[in-house]
Amino acid sequence: MHQDAVAGAQSGSELVTLLVGAVRGISQVFIDRMTAAGFDDVRPTHGFALTLVGEHGTTATELGRRLGMTKQSAGEVVTHLARQGYVERRPDPEDRRARRITLTTRGRECVAIIWAELADVQGAWADAVGPTGLEELTTGLRKGLQTLRDDGRIPEALRQAWWWSV
Repeated sequence: MHQDAVAGAQSGSELVTLLVGAVRGISQVFIDRMTAAGFDDVRPTHGFALTLVGEHGTTATELGRRLGMTKQSAGEVVTHLARQGYVERRPDPEDRRARRITLTTRGRECVAIIWAELADVQGAWADAVGPTGLEELTTGLRKGLQTLRDDGRIPEALRQAWWWSV
C-alpha cells in the first residue's frame, strides 16, 4: 500500500516532489559540510541569513524582509547567530532606534565557506545535467517564481524575499 500512496502523490506533483527532494538533499549536504568545516551550529536558514547580512550590515527588519520572515523571526535567527559569535549588534548610525547587525571575523569566515560550498553544489548540478541543462533549469525556475509572484499566489512577505527577485 505504501508504494501506491507514494506513486499517487508523485503522479500529480512530480516537479514539486523533486524540488522538495532537491532542497532537502542540498540542505543535508550543506549541514554535513558546515559541520565538517567546524561550523556545526549553522543550519541552512542561518547560512542564508549570514550571506544576506552583507558587508556593511543590516537591520533585523531588513534581514527579515530579505529572508521572507517576520522581524521577530529574523530577530531569533540573529540572536542565535550573535550567541554563536557570527554577528554582533551595534547602534545604527543612520537610525538611533535601530541596531545594525554586522558580521564578526568568525561570521566572515563562515560566509566564505558557505559561498564555496554553494558553488560546489552548483558545480555538481552542472556536472549532472550539463551546462545547458543547468541554464535551462535556472531559467525555468526563475520564470516560474516570477509568474507565481506576479499572479499574487505568493504571500506578500515571501514576495519581498530575496529569492523572488533573483
